[in-house]
Amino acid sequence: MFLLRISFLVYVSVLLLTLTSCASINGGGAVGAGTATPKQDDAWNDVPKPYINGLKAAQKGQSKWAVKLFEQSISEFPKFAPAFTNLGLQQLRLKNRSAAEVNFKKSIEISPVNPVSYNHLGVIARLNGDFDSALTLYKKAIEQNSDYAIAHLNLGILLDLYLYDLEPALEQYEIYQSKLKKKDAKVSKWIIEIKRRIAKNNKS
Repeated sequence: MFLLRISFLVYVSVLLLTLTSCASINGGGAVGAGTATPKQDDAWNDVPKPYINGLKAAQKGQSKWAVKLFEQSISEFPKFAPAFTNLGLQQLRLKNRSAAEVNFKKSIEISPVNPVSYNHLGVIARLNGDFDSALTLYKKAIEQNSDYAIAHLNLGILLDLYLYDLEPALEQYEIYQSKLKKKDAKVSKWIIEIKRRIAKNNKS
């Protein structure tokens, strides 16, 4: 179960969070996760074409090509924060943590309200064994967007498996489930398991 949950952490944090939404060319922040969806139908008019093509490549799993396209977007529009975030996401998928970390931090520098980048910096910190930093970064992502379900899940896993703080972990798992339209079956099992562990600890 432990190994399953570790692999699930990486899966939900990297593979399902491939794209971030975009705002303006001059430093618009990454404000969510999932398919990039501008608030207005004509919002794509201000978005660099290489960035749009990078999103399409990322959706197809073409991470190396997506990296090149996001880098092209950045060379043309160096203050376009979502390009840095998405570049970091693809680099993380390619297991280039150090480059991904640089680009997430650059995205935050341009656009401080940036929960996706904070969440993924938390993922990198957790992978590097820096659990205290991961805790701070996940909490920062949630502070900026309390509806960011994956950040709640990542925080729950960190508290559960690495910090052994079971009751707060349970709370995060339950918050994660409350944010979904359909409950996550794996996490439902984890909730049952952690409740049993909490009950057992309370008896001892």
